[in-house]
Amino acid sequence: MFACKNCGGNIIYDIKAHKLVCKICKSSFAPESVTKENDSVDYDYFETTIFTCPQCGAKIMCEDNEASSFCTYCSSATVLTSRISKEKKPDYIIPFEKTKEECIQEFKKITKKAILAPSELKDEKILDKFKAIYVPYWHYDVTQQNRFSVSAAEIYSDGNSNYTTYVKAEGDIDSKFEGISRDASYNFSDDLCERIAPFFTSEKKKFYPSYLSGFYADVSDVPSEVYEHEALALANDVAREMVSEESKKDGYNNLKIYLSNDEATKQFDTKAVPRKALYPVWFMSFKQNKKVAYMTVNGQTGRAASDFPVSIRKFLIATLLLTLLFFPPSLGFMFLFYENASNIFLDITLIFSIAAFIIYYVQMKMMQIRDADSEDAGKFYKKYGVVYIKNKEKNESVKKLIKDYIFDLAVGLMYVLMVICFLWETLSILSVTGIMDVFFKIILTFGNLGLAVIGFIRGGRLKNSSKFYGILGGMLSLVFVLAGLFIAPSNKYLCIASGILLCLGCFLTIMDLIRYHNELSMRQPPHLKRRGGDEIADTVNM
Repeated sequence: MFACKNCGGNIIYDIKAHKLVCKICKSSFAPESVTKENDSVDYDYFETTIFTCPQCGAKIMCEDNEASSFCTYCSSATVLTSRISKEKKPDYIIPFEKTKEECIQEFKKITKKAILAPSELKDEKILDKFKAIYVPYWHYDVTQQNRFSVSAAEIYSDGNSNYTTYVKAEGDIDSKFEGISRDASYNFSDDLCERIAPFFTSEKKKFYPSYLSGFYADVSDVPSEVYEHEALALANDVAREMVSEESKKDGYNNLKIYLSNDEATKQFDTKAVPRKALYPVWFMSFKQNKKVAYMTVNGQTGRAASDFPVSIRKFLIATLLLTLLFFPPSLGFMFLFYENASNIFLDITLIFSIAAFIIYYVQMKMMQIRDADSEDAGKFYKKYGVVYIKNKEKNESVKKLIKDYIFDLAVGLMYVLMVICFLWETLSILSVTGIMDVFFKIILTFGNLGLAVIGFIRGGRLKNSSKFYGILGGMLSLVFVLAGLFIAPSNKYLCIASGILLCLGCFLTIMDLIRYHNELSMRQPPHLKRRGGDEIADTVNM
């Protein structure tokens, strides 16, 4: 705790005043003028209180004892253990610019768009749980200063043919990049940090411990080398563009620089100096069924981001209302004015099932990537002890893309051909004179069944999610349709029953997708497997 020089009361940093203000006598002080005795002795370290949650193991720095009753990360009301620790001082800090009220207003803007998000996230009592946290970041200062000589190619056309001229691009480079930033905490996902970016590092201040008075601060636990290659790659990309732009003075209008990131680092002598920094984030954890979702707002700009779970209750209500609003009138209209209404009904429901299963297929692929944490370099390093490098070499990434997605490309080609046929057949339906060919229906149904099976297998491979079985209902509906198409394709009662079952199958399939989304949006972090806090209290009270 920082004491007031005038009355000895507790002083905290006031966001609007940009100064430390005493709660009792209202005196104000510049942050750099307030220090603790121990801080003045050692300029590289400062003394602070580290609170550790027995429930999830998260560690936060805080100068206020109220932190001992509530964990910011797992949203558990539990007694946190505390200890006095010497922490290495960050080089910079970006003070908070947005107040809690402004943060809540910015967050409300994105909740308005999340129509199916849980209603609790719009409750003022829940929103009041937003906490001001300083998140540790690596702040990279990158320099490039060297004489370079790189291979390049100029591609041009005379109107009839394309030509390529290979040249050597030579010159001197002297560039500096300040403030390339990446989060240095395992607790924050790279995705959320990127979505609330940018932070304007031009407004950074020299760090003084008094800036933390009245705030929480996360402990840095991600090594600088995890993101250093990203800082180098960004600087190298800019350097390539600069060389290409400068070449226009020599008459080259479309010069392409052929350099891998490693080669560019050598040619431009790209060097990154990591510095520790603290950036402001308004943070709230939303707990439901022992899982947690994170809500974040940039404390400098007010930009908000969150992984919203979907309210199952809202989804069911919306589905019921849409069904009652459109299904009976559409069905009645078809049977009143169309002679082949039962077949047309089956065609339309089959079209909807195509959309549902394609969405399921694509989303499950995306969820596999998210589930593996391969897009979060910090978590990847913590799990495997290896720095994750995205697109290290362009040719390697293309080979990997072809290898990993060859089946997806084949399926995509099949569906492109099917869509062409589908558009032709749709014109037949709209002209009232024809219906979708039975053979084409069988092809579509088999294709959808294949997508459903692959999606179901992918769902079973997710490590951080349960395995749901609503998709099996979708598979069974497709099997029933196939059987009907082979047995009696023109039976109107069988067509109607098949169409209704397809609608039910689509509903169960999308329901599965929503459950998987909720599982991954509110996943249980690995450290929550610790036994303690609320879990012990629940066991004792049983």
